[in-house]
Amino acid sequence: MVTSTIGVGTQAPQFPLDVRGGAYLSSIITPVDQIAQGAYLAPSPANSSIITAWIQKTVQTNCASTIGVGPFWSSPATGSAFGTIAGAPGGAAYRGGVLVPDGRVVFVPRGAGAVGLFNPTTNTYTTVGSVPGGISYMGGVLVPDGRVMFAPYNLSTIGLFNPATNTYTTAAALPNGNAGYQGCVVVPDGRVVLVPNNTSTIGIFNPPTNTFTTASGEASGTAGYLGGVLLPDGRVVFVPLSTTKIGIFNPATNGYSTITGASGYAGGVLLPDGRVVFVPSGATTIGLFNPATNTYSTVAGVTITDTYAGGVLLPDGRVIFVPYSNITSTVGIFNPALSGAASFTTVSGAPGGYPYFGGVLLPDGRVVFVPEAATTIGLYLTNTPAPKEFCLHPCFNKM
Repeated sequence: MVTSTIGVGTQAPQFPLDVRGGAYLSSIITPVDQIAQGAYLAPSPANSSIITAWIQKTVQTNCASTIGVGPFWSSPATGSAFGTIAGAPGGAAYRGGVLVPDGRVVFVPRGAGAVGLFNPTTNTYTTVGSVPGGISYMGGVLVPDGRVMFAPYNLSTIGLFNPATNTYTTAAALPNGNAGYQGCVVVPDGRVVLVPNNTSTIGIFNPPTNTFTTASGEASGTAGYLGGVLLPDGRVVFVPLSTTKIGIFNPATNGYSTITGASGYAGGVLLPDGRVVFVPSGATTIGLFNPATNTYSTVAGVTITDTYAGGVLLPDGRVIFVPYSNITSTVGIFNPALSGAASFTTVSGAPGGYPYFGGVLLPDGRVVFVPEAATTIGLYLTNTPAPKEFCLHPCFNKM
Protein backbone atom coordinates (compact mmCIF):
# COMPACT_ATOMS: atom_id res chain seq x y z
CA MET A 1 0.00 0.00 0.00
CA VAL A 2 1.33 3.43 -0.92
CA THR A 3 1.01 6.03 1.80
CA SER A 4 0.63 9.61 0.63
CA THR A 5 0.09 12.95 2.31
CA ILE A 6 -2.15 15.87 1.44
CA GLY A 7 -1.35 19.37 2.60
CA VAL A 8 -3.71 22.32 2.85
CA GLY A 9 -1.87 25.54 3.51
CA THR A 10 1.50 23.80 3.59
CA GLN A 11 3.90 22.48 0.97
CA ALA A 12 5.44 20.00 3.41
CA PRO A 13 2.61 17.94 4.95
CA GLN A 14 3.69 15.74 7.84
CA PHE A 15 0.43 13.80 8.26
CA PRO A 16 -1.94 11.96 5.88
CA LEU A 17 -4.08 15.12 5.99
CA ASP A 18 -2.18 18.18 7.20
CA VAL A 19 -4.37 21.29 7.41
CA ARG A 20 -2.66 24.57 8.33
CA GLY A 21 -5.22 27.27 9.00
CA GLY A 22 -8.98 27.21 8.62
CA ALA A 23 -10.86 24.40 6.91
CA TYR A 24 -14.48 24.20 5.75
CA LEU A 25 -16.14 20.83 6.25
CA SER A 26 -19.37 20.15 4.32
CA SER A 27 -22.44 18.58 5.87
CA ILE A 28 -21.41 15.26 4.34
CA ILE A 29 -18.75 14.95 7.04
CA THR A 30 -20.26 14.17 10.41
CA PRO A 31 -19.15 15.90 13.64
CA VAL A 32 -17.36 12.71 14.67
CA ASP A 33 -15.27 12.89 11.50
CA GLN A 34 -14.47 16.52 12.23
CA ILE A 35 -13.21 15.60 15.68
CA ALA A 36 -11.10 12.82 14.16
CA GLN A 37 -9.22 15.45 12.15
CA GLY A 38 -7.82 16.78 15.42
CA ALA A 39 -5.03 14.25 15.07
CA TYR A 40 -3.84 16.05 11.96
CA LEU A 41 -4.51 19.69 12.87
CA ALA A 42 -1.73 21.86 14.25
CA PRO A 43 -2.64 23.04 17.76
CA SER A 44 -3.54 26.72 17.55
CA PRO A 45 -6.13 29.12 18.97
CA ALA A 46 -8.30 28.55 15.87
CA ASN A 47 -8.11 24.75 16.14
CA SER A 48 -8.20 24.54 19.92
CA SER A 49 -11.83 23.38 20.27
CA ILE A 50 -11.47 20.58 17.68
CA ILE A 51 -8.20 19.38 19.19
CA THR A 52 -9.68 19.50 22.69
CA ALA A 53 -12.60 17.33 21.49
CA TRP A 54 -10.13 14.90 19.92
CA ILE A 55 -8.11 14.71 23.14
CA GLN A 56 -11.28 14.03 25.09
CA LYS A 57 -11.89 10.95 22.92
CA THR A 58 -9.03 9.42 24.86
CA VAL A 59 -11.07 9.23 28.04
CA GLN A 60 -14.58 8.79 26.72
CA THR A 61 -16.98 6.75 28.86
CA ASN A 62 -16.53 3.40 27.16
CA CYS A 63 -12.78 3.56 27.75
CA ALA A 64 -13.34 4.13 31.45
CA SER A 65 -15.17 0.84 31.91
CA THR A 66 -13.53 -1.67 29.59
CA ILE A 67 -10.06 -1.93 28.10
CA GLY A 68 -10.19 -3.08 24.50
CA VAL A 69 -12.80 -0.61 23.26
CA GLY A 70 -12.74 3.04 22.26
CA PRO A 71 -10.70 5.03 19.77
CA PHE A 72 -7.25 3.69 20.66
CA TRP A 73 -7.47 0.80 23.09
CA SER A 74 -6.74 -2.78 22.14
CA SER A 75 -7.03 -6.06 23.99
CA PRO A 76 -4.10 -6.95 26.26
CA ALA A 77 -1.19 -8.59 24.46
CA THR A 78 0.38 -11.89 25.42
CA GLY A 79 4.11 -12.05 26.05
CA SER A 80 6.73 -9.33 26.08
CA ALA A 81 10.49 -8.97 25.95
CA PHE A 82 13.20 -6.49 26.87
CA GLY A 83 16.32 -5.93 24.79
CA THR A 84 18.98 -3.32 24.10
CA ILE A 85 20.84 -1.71 21.22
CA ALA A 86 24.42 -0.60 21.78
CA GLY A 87 25.83 2.79 20.91
CA ALA A 88 24.57 5.27 23.51
CA PRO A 89 27.28 7.52 25.00
CA GLY A 90 26.67 6.85 28.69
CA GLY A 91 27.32 9.49 31.31
CA ALA A 92 24.38 11.79 31.95
CA ALA A 93 23.49 11.91 28.27
CA TYR A 94 19.74 12.33 27.73
CA ARG A 95 16.54 12.99 29.67
CA GLY A 96 13.34 12.44 27.76
CA GLY A 97 12.47 11.49 24.20
CA VAL A 98 9.97 12.61 21.56
CA LEU A 99 8.56 10.75 18.56
CA VAL A 100 8.50 12.88 15.38
CA PRO A 101 6.21 12.28 12.37
CA ASP A 102 8.97 10.75 10.21
CA GLY A 103 9.18 7.88 12.71
CA ARG A 104 12.44 8.75 14.45
CA VAL A 105 12.84 9.35 18.18
CA VAL A 106 14.64 12.50 19.33
CA PHE A 107 16.62 12.19 22.59
CA VAL A 108 16.68 15.38 24.67
CA PRO A 109 20.29 16.29 25.58
CA ARG A 110 20.99 16.63 29.29
CA GLY A 111 24.78 16.27 29.43
CA ALA A 112 25.37 15.05 25.88
CA GLY A 113 27.02 17.47 23.51
CA ALA A 114 24.61 16.68 20.68
CA VAL A 115 21.00 15.82 19.97
CA GLY A 116 20.46 12.05 19.89
CA LEU A 117 18.43 10.35 17.17
CA PHE A 118 17.13 6.79 17.12
CA ASN A 119 15.77 5.31 13.89
CA PRO A 120 13.41 2.40 14.73
CA THR A 121 13.36 1.22 11.11
CA THR A 122 17.10 0.53 11.07
CA ASN A 123 17.64 0.31 14.85
CA THR A 124 20.47 2.83 14.57
CA TYR A 125 21.58 5.67 16.81
CA THR A 126 23.17 8.88 15.52
CA THR A 127 23.81 12.39 16.78
CA VAL A 128 23.50 15.82 15.23
CA GLY A 129 24.31 19.39 16.19
CA SER A 130 26.37 20.84 19.00
CA VAL A 131 24.68 21.42 22.35
CA PRO A 132 26.24 23.08 25.43
CA GLY A 133 27.35 20.63 28.07
CA GLY A 134 26.32 20.51 31.69
CA ILE A 135 22.71 19.95 32.65
CA SER A 136 21.32 21.56 29.51
CA TYR A 137 17.76 20.34 29.00
CA MET A 138 15.31 18.07 30.77
CA GLY A 139 12.32 16.94 28.76
CA GLY A 140 10.92 17.84 25.37
CA VAL A 141 7.76 17.97 23.29
CA LEU A 142 6.69 18.01 19.65
CA VAL A 143 5.40 21.50 18.81
CA PRO A 144 2.76 22.21 16.12
CA ASP A 145 5.19 23.26 13.39
CA GLY A 146 7.06 19.93 13.58
CA ARG A 147 10.01 21.07 15.67
CA VAL A 148 10.95 19.50 18.99
CA MET A 149 11.26 21.88 21.92
CA PHE A 150 13.68 21.19 24.78
CA ALA A 151 12.93 22.48 28.29
CA PRO A 152 15.96 24.37 29.68
CA TYR A 153 17.30 23.48 33.09
CA ASN A 154 20.69 25.21 33.30
CA LEU A 155 20.52 27.18 30.04
CA SER A 156 18.91 30.56 29.51
CA THR A 157 17.38 29.75 26.12
CA ILE A 158 14.78 27.36 24.71
CA GLY A 159 16.29 24.51 22.68
CA LEU A 160 14.75 23.68 19.30
CA PHE A 161 15.44 20.77 16.97
CA ASN A 162 14.08 20.70 13.43
CA PRO A 163 13.84 17.08 12.21
CA ALA A 164 13.16 18.22 8.64
CA THR A 165 16.63 19.81 8.45
CA ASN A 166 18.36 17.99 11.34
CA THR A 167 19.37 21.32 12.85
CA TYR A 168 19.56 22.50 16.46
CA THR A 169 18.96 26.14 17.33
CA THR A 170 17.99 28.21 20.35
CA ALA A 171 15.36 30.88 20.85
CA ALA A 172 13.58 33.05 23.40
CA ALA A 173 16.16 34.17 25.90
CA LEU A 174 14.72 33.62 29.36
CA PRO A 175 14.57 36.73 31.57
CA ASN A 176 17.49 36.94 33.97
CA GLY A 177 18.67 33.51 32.84
CA ASN A 178 15.62 31.98 34.50
CA ALA A 179 15.65 28.24 33.88
CA GLY A 180 15.07 25.28 36.18
CA TYR A 181 12.39 23.44 34.22
CA GLN A 182 11.95 19.65 34.03
CA GLY A 183 9.45 18.65 31.40
CA CYS A 184 7.03 20.47 29.09
CA VAL A 185 3.53 19.98 27.68
CA VAL A 186 1.91 21.34 24.51
CA VAL A 187 -1.65 22.57 25.12
CA PRO A 188 -4.50 22.73 22.57
CA ASP A 189 -3.91 26.38 21.63
CA GLY A 190 -0.36 25.54 20.50
CA ARG A 191 1.61 27.01 23.38
CA VAL A 192 4.02 24.94 25.46
CA VAL A 193 3.87 24.90 29.25
CA LEU A 194 7.23 24.33 30.96
CA VAL A 195 7.12 22.41 34.25
CA PRO A 196 8.84 24.28 37.13
CA ASN A 197 11.36 22.34 39.15
CA ASN A 198 13.93 24.77 40.53
CA THR A 199 12.20 28.03 39.74
CA SER A 200 9.34 30.18 40.99
CA THR A 201 7.70 30.64 37.60
CA ILE A 202 5.75 28.50 35.15
CA GLY A 203 7.25 28.90 31.68
CA ILE A 204 5.13 29.46 28.57
CA PHE A 205 6.66 29.23 25.08
CA ASN A 206 4.80 30.36 21.94
CA PRO A 207 6.29 28.50 18.92
CA PRO A 208 4.89 30.74 16.12
CA THR A 209 6.64 33.78 17.58
CA ASN A 210 9.48 31.99 19.43
CA THR A 211 8.64 34.04 22.51
CA PHE A 212 8.79 33.11 26.18
CA THR A 213 6.65 34.41 29.04
CA THR A 214 6.00 33.28 32.58
CA ALA A 215 3.10 32.78 34.95
CA SER A 216 3.31 32.83 38.72
CA GLY A 217 4.11 29.57 40.44
CA GLU A 218 5.64 28.70 43.81
CA ALA A 219 6.80 31.82 45.67
CA SER A 220 9.59 29.86 47.37
CA GLY A 221 11.48 29.50 44.09
CA THR A 222 11.64 25.73 44.31
CA ALA A 223 8.53 24.13 42.88
CA GLY A 224 9.89 20.59 42.99
CA TYR A 225 8.00 19.12 40.03
CA LEU A 226 9.26 16.70 37.40
CA GLY A 227 7.08 16.17 34.36
CA GLY A 228 3.60 17.31 33.43
CA VAL A 229 0.43 15.75 32.02
CA LEU A 230 -2.13 17.38 29.74
CA LEU A 231 -5.67 16.70 30.89
CA PRO A 232 -8.58 16.40 28.44
CA ASP A 233 -10.05 19.63 29.86
CA GLY A 234 -6.90 21.55 28.87
CA ARG A 235 -5.34 21.88 32.32
CA VAL A 236 -1.81 20.65 33.05
CA VAL A 237 -0.89 18.57 36.11
CA PHE A 238 2.62 18.96 37.55
CA VAL A 239 4.06 15.76 39.05
CA PRO A 240 5.57 16.15 42.56
CA LEU A 241 9.20 15.03 42.90
CA SER A 242 10.56 16.91 45.93
CA THR A 243 7.33 18.55 47.06
CA THR A 244 4.15 17.12 48.54
CA LYS A 245 2.00 19.45 46.44
CA ILE A 246 0.35 18.42 43.18
CA GLY A 247 0.44 21.42 40.86
CA ILE A 248 -2.46 22.31 38.57
CA PHE A 249 -2.06 24.96 35.86
CA ASN A 250 -4.85 26.35 33.73
CA PRO A 251 -3.41 27.81 30.48
CA ALA A 252 -6.70 29.56 29.70
CA THR A 253 -6.39 31.76 32.80
CA ASN A 254 -2.69 31.33 33.67
CA GLY A 255 -3.99 30.24 37.07
CA TYR A 256 -1.92 27.97 39.32
CA SER A 257 -3.19 26.01 42.30
CA THR A 258 -2.16 22.98 44.35
CA ILE A 259 -3.65 20.11 46.28
CA THR A 260 -1.97 17.91 48.86
CA GLY A 261 -0.23 14.82 47.53
CA ALA A 262 3.12 13.19 48.26
CA SER A 263 6.68 13.48 46.97
CA GLY A 264 8.88 10.94 45.21
CA TYR A 265 7.48 10.79 41.66
CA ALA A 266 9.15 11.39 38.28
CA GLY A 267 6.78 11.79 35.35
CA GLY A 268 3.09 11.11 34.89
CA VAL A 269 0.81 9.19 32.52
CA LEU A 270 -2.82 9.82 31.59
CA LEU A 271 -5.03 6.73 31.95
CA PRO A 272 -8.02 5.83 29.76
CA ASP A 273 -10.40 6.71 32.61
CA GLY A 274 -8.97 10.23 32.97
CA ARG A 275 -6.87 9.66 36.07
CA VAL A 276 -3.14 10.45 36.13
CA VAL A 277 -0.52 7.93 37.27
CA PHE A 278 2.53 9.32 39.07
CA VAL A 279 5.62 7.21 38.37
CA PRO A 280 7.46 6.22 41.60
CA SER A 281 11.03 7.46 41.86
CA GLY A 282 11.82 6.98 45.52
CA ALA A 283 8.21 6.70 46.63
CA THR A 284 7.03 3.29 47.81
CA THR A 285 3.60 3.73 46.25
CA ILE A 286 2.19 4.46 42.82
CA GLY A 287 0.40 7.81 42.91
CA LEU A 288 -3.02 8.37 41.35
CA PHE A 289 -4.58 11.78 40.79
CA ASN A 290 -8.24 12.07 39.84
CA PRO A 291 -8.83 15.45 38.16
CA ALA A 292 -12.61 14.98 38.23
CA THR A 293 -12.57 15.14 42.03
CA ASN A 294 -9.13 16.73 42.60
CA THR A 295 -8.21 13.83 44.88
CA TYR A 296 -4.99 11.89 45.38
CA SER A 297 -4.65 8.22 46.27
CA THR A 298 -1.98 5.52 46.13
CA VAL A 299 -1.48 1.90 45.09
CA ALA A 300 0.95 -0.23 47.09
CA GLY A 301 3.42 -2.79 45.78
CA VAL A 302 6.54 -0.79 45.00
CA THR A 303 9.72 -1.30 47.02
CA ILE A 304 12.46 1.24 47.61
CA THR A 305 14.61 -0.59 45.05
CA ASP A 306 12.01 -0.03 42.33
CA THR A 307 13.01 3.41 41.11
CA TYR A 308 11.66 4.69 37.80
CA ALA A 309 11.80 7.85 35.71
CA GLY A 310 8.95 8.34 33.27
CA GLY A 311 6.15 6.11 32.10
CA VAL A 312 4.46 5.07 28.87
CA LEU A 313 0.80 4.23 28.34
CA LEU A 314 0.37 1.08 26.25
CA PRO A 315 -2.59 0.62 23.91
CA ASP A 316 -3.89 -2.18 26.13
CA GLY A 317 -4.24 0.26 29.04
CA ARG A 318 -1.24 -0.81 31.10
CA VAL A 319 1.58 1.59 32.00
CA ILE A 320 5.28 0.84 31.59
CA PHE A 321 7.62 2.43 34.16
CA VAL A 322 11.08 3.21 32.78
CA PRO A 323 13.92 1.73 34.93
CA TYR A 324 16.11 4.26 36.73
CA SER A 325 17.93 2.95 39.79
CA ASN A 326 21.42 2.57 41.18
CA ILE A 327 20.33 -0.44 43.26
CA THR A 328 18.48 -2.79 40.96
CA SER A 329 16.84 -2.20 37.60
CA THR A 330 13.54 -3.68 36.56
CA VAL A 331 10.93 -2.65 34.08
CA GLY A 332 7.78 -1.78 36.02
CA ILE A 333 4.36 -2.75 34.71
CA PHE A 334 1.31 -1.15 36.28
CA ASN A 335 -2.15 -2.47 35.47
CA PRO A 336 -4.74 0.05 36.66
CA ALA A 337 -7.43 -2.62 36.17
CA LEU A 338 -10.26 -0.24 35.42
CA SER A 339 -12.79 -2.92 36.30
CA GLY A 340 -10.93 -4.62 39.16
CA ALA A 341 -8.02 -4.41 41.58
CA ALA A 342 -4.89 -2.63 40.34
CA SER A 343 -1.63 -4.59 40.23
CA PHE A 344 2.08 -3.94 39.86
CA THR A 345 4.70 -6.37 38.54
CA THR A 346 8.29 -6.15 37.34
CA VAL A 347 10.42 -7.60 34.55
CA SER A 348 14.14 -8.02 35.14
CA GLY A 349 16.99 -7.57 32.70
CA ALA A 350 17.60 -3.83 32.51
CA PRO A 351 21.07 -2.51 33.35
CA GLY A 352 21.77 -0.81 36.69
CA GLY A 353 23.29 2.54 37.48
CA TYR A 354 20.66 5.12 36.43
CA PRO A 355 20.29 3.64 32.95
CA TYR A 356 17.23 5.30 31.37
CA PHE A 357 15.13 8.43 31.75
CA GLY A 358 11.85 8.58 29.86
CA GLY A 359 10.24 6.34 27.27
CA VAL A 360 8.58 6.62 23.86
CA LEU A 361 5.90 4.36 22.38
CA LEU A 362 6.43 3.37 18.74
CA PRO A 363 3.66 2.41 16.29
CA ASP A 364 5.21 -1.05 15.94
CA GLY A 365 4.47 -1.74 19.61
CA ARG A 366 7.93 -1.27 21.05
CA VAL A 367 8.79 1.18 23.84
CA VAL A 368 12.10 3.02 23.52
CA PHE A 369 13.89 3.70 26.81
CA VAL A 370 15.91 6.91 26.55
CA PRO A 371 19.54 6.35 27.66
CA GLU A 372 20.88 8.53 30.43
CA ALA A 373 23.82 6.66 31.98
CA ALA A 374 23.38 3.44 30.01
CA THR A 375 25.51 2.75 26.95
CA THR A 376 22.55 1.01 25.37
CA ILE A 377 19.14 2.07 24.14
CA GLY A 378 16.45 0.01 25.82
CA LEU A 379 13.66 -1.58 23.78
CA TYR A 380 10.65 -3.17 25.42
CA LEU A 381 8.50 -5.24 23.05
CA THR A 382 4.83 -5.11 24.02
CA ASN A 383 3.48 -7.16 21.08
CA THR A 384 0.72 -4.54 20.76
CA PRO A 385 1.00 -2.21 17.76
CA ALA A 386 -0.40 1.27 18.27
CA PRO A 387 -1.99 3.75 15.85
CA LYS A 388 0.42 6.51 14.85
CA GLU A 389 -1.99 9.21 16.00
CA PHE A 390 -1.96 7.60 19.47
CA CYS A 391 1.85 7.69 19.58
CA LEU A 392 1.89 11.37 18.51
CA HIS A 393 -0.98 12.30 20.85
CA PRO A 394 -0.18 15.47 22.85
CA CYS A 395 -1.28 13.79 26.08
CA PHE A 396 1.45 11.17 25.74
CA ASN A 397 4.27 12.20 23.35
CA LYS A 398 6.42 14.18 25.77
CA MET A 399 8.46 13.92 28.94
